[in-house]
Amino acid sequence: MRIRQLECFRTLMIHGTMTRAAELLSISQPAISSTIANLEHETGLKLFVRKGGRLQPTPEARLFFVEAERALEAVEKTNRVAKEIRTGKRGHLAIAAYASISINLLPRLMAEFAKERPGLELKIITRNSQSVRELMTTQQFDLAIAELPLDYPTSNMEVISYECQCMVPISHPLADRDVITPADLDGVPFVSLFKGDPIYQQLAMAFSAYGSSWNVVAETEFFSTACELVCSGMGVGIVDPVVSRPFTGNLVLKPFSPAIKYEIALLLPTQEEPSQLAREFAHYLRQHL
Repeated sequence: MRIRQLECFRTLMIHGTMTRAAELLSISQPAISSTIANLEHETGLKLFVRKGGRLQPTPEARLFFVEAERALEAVEKTNRVAKEIRTGKRGHLAIAAYASISINLLPRLMAEFAKERPGLELKIITRNSQSVRELMTTQQFDLAIAELPLDYPTSNMEVISYECQCMVPISHPLADRDVITPADLDGVPFVSLFKGDPIYQQLAMAFSAYGSSWNVVAETEFFSTACELVCSGMGVGIVDPVVSRPFTGNLVLKPFSPAIKYEIALLLPTQEEPSQLAREFAHYLRQHL
């Protein structure tokens, strides 16, 4: 039994004549007649009888029509789902990401991405960057975002690099500077990331090169926490210009010299090809990062 046979049968049941069924299906009347005859042969059912020059469905045809309709609806639904998957409107998108980007930016971008894809299921799991890398090896996620440095195959990693900015409270004396240097921050209370972070190491070298006193009064793991501490008057700090932007609304951001690099990476699976949805979201994420 073929799908085309059921389509011909359903059309004939609904519209009642070979002529109309042939028009709707864009085939000849003999083709309709032959298809119905083959269906009757395969099912062993007498589906139509001719009375007064018109085809009349048999009681068996009416019972069979219910099941044929269900079968065709299932096929049509499957075709719709396949099209939705093909066009990226249905599926699931699982992202593993480090904490700072998971708090605000990533959820907002994923929600915006999903607006045009009502059948899309989202999943975000937050870990530190090293754990994000380890999670990707399990192949349970479509895409990951992690801070560098990171031991991950370069062929499956796309690096995005930023120059950090100096953040100061709105009323701070340095708020009107065009560019801030370590010389400007000599002895100024400073909020930093932890000593093991690459940002900390770059800042230590910068202050040393300028011969300036780096007065670290607070250390934290995340830029978002550093933003809150600076906003509360603890001191000044360094922040990336994109991922942490949502936390700097009440701060003044200024270029910092020498350049302090902050690097993150988009990680793709190593054992399998990313899904079309993952590729589309990676492109979308790239544009915003």
